[in-house]
Amino acid sequence: MKRLTAFLLVIISVFLLCSCGQSEKEEFLLDFDDMDTEKIDYDGYTFNVWSNNLDGDNEALFSYVPGTLASDLLLQRIRDIEKEFNCKLNIQTDGTGRLTNVEPILLSGSYVGDVMFMSSPAKKIRAGLLYPLDGLQNYLDYNDSIKYGGYGFLEEGLYNSVPYTVAPVRWPGKQGQTSFGVFAINENLIMRYGLNDPRDYLENGVWNWEMFEKCLPEFRIDDGTVQTKSVNITWSLIDLCLMNGVNYYEIQPDGTVEPALDSEQLKEALDFCSRVFTQYADCVSFLGHDAMLGPFKNNEIVMTQTAVNHIIRFLSYDMDNYGIVPMPCGPHGTYGEWVNAHSENDCFGIFYNTNDPEASARIIDRFCDPFDGYETDEALMSFMSSIFFDDRDVALLMELNKHVRWQYWPIGAIDSFFSNATSLTQHGKPASEIIEKYSGAAVQSIIKHVIPNVEFIENYKNSHDE
Repeated sequence: MKRLTAFLLVIISVFLLCSCGQSEKEEFLLDFDDMDTEKIDYDGYTFNVWSNNLDGDNEALFSYVPGTLASDLLLQRIRDIEKEFNCKLNIQTDGTGRLTNVEPILLSGSYVGDVMFMSSPAKKIRAGLLYPLDGLQNYLDYNDSIKYGGYGFLEEGLYNSVPYTVAPVRWPGKQGQTSFGVFAINENLIMRYGLNDPRDYLENGVWNWEMFEKCLPEFRIDDGTVQTKSVNITWSLIDLCLMNGVNYYEIQPDGTVEPALDSEQLKEALDFCSRVFTQYADCVSFLGHDAMLGPFKNNEIVMTQTAVNHIIRFLSYDMDNYGIVPMPCGPHGTYGEWVNAHSENDCFGIFYNTNDPEASARIIDRFCDPFDGYETDEALMSFMSSIFFDDRDVALLMELNKHVRWQYWPIGAIDSFFSNATSLTQHGKPASEIIEKYSGAAVQSIIKHVIPNVEFIENYKNSHDE
């Protein structure tokens, strides 16, 4: 009965969305190309902007908690856009975490809106539901790395070498994408038991595989009252492997791009994990995100792999002290270049059947401007200081975004390969066996999905270097 009720609610929701979408479409007859760009007048047009509902709060605007400083800044931005462009912004959600309920309406060809804000847009891009941005650079310059982040952020919205989304990386709090490239540290346990803080190792330039292994037996606490695991591997080994110089691809001397899931750096990383996870089996747990949260908060885990985004959403309101360090640097990694592979990040896109793509692009571009008072990195770091307890954590947070890249979830098999590797290294399987049995599908995904995007990015870099 519960399943039937839930199914009926979804059908009703889609029906209402479809009715609403078809009835609210406005005629949009202005020719904005001929307008003075210094003073844009959209003549009171209502832009329908759809936002996902990632945390189940229908009052949250673009995932900002209502009543917070960031939410207030966003509300002011909405008012500014409406005033500057003489338009209305109708911000709405379909109640789902991925704007799932608008998909069948868009697939039917019906108008839903103009602009979307969500994470993980790959499915909609592949279905042809978003408008390509490559012809809109006069209105929205997706190559502006200061405003929209580096190529790792652009990569999430690239499909067959065409960009479809941009990330609001200059908004306060949006510096933390969903990348499991950090360990959250339970600082209460560190202080209570006089343990060496991994942040000190990081600061002293020795946060490497050797020091990580040294921490495992030291962080195993069992005093009759408190029992801990030293570390929890929450997601996959991809970020730890990247910190040993691993990449999905290799650029050849002649400029061609080839898959690289058989590199010596990858073999070394997987063999290291197999040895450490079996040798220190009593120190390591492999709980998923939801299962990990309780034990970490309850002082049962000293370090846990997680995402900065998840620290903000799931830990910051419940813990009175925590810290972060990146994945430790392997012998073939570059210390200080903290590479991490994000699975998803908040982004803006344009629905394929918007009334006017250029106007929607201008709206997104204005949305993504830094908020007043938060134009500098120092201001963003000051904002994040209210979430983190140590300036070292905030400084690391800003560094993490410099070398971020997308790990192509949920398209392709790259994520599956590293997830399998995580499970198999837990049981001591050697790298050669893991790569031989499970890399085939991932290599095909790299050829199909990754290489065209890498070629697009490299060509753009080369053309601008000249």
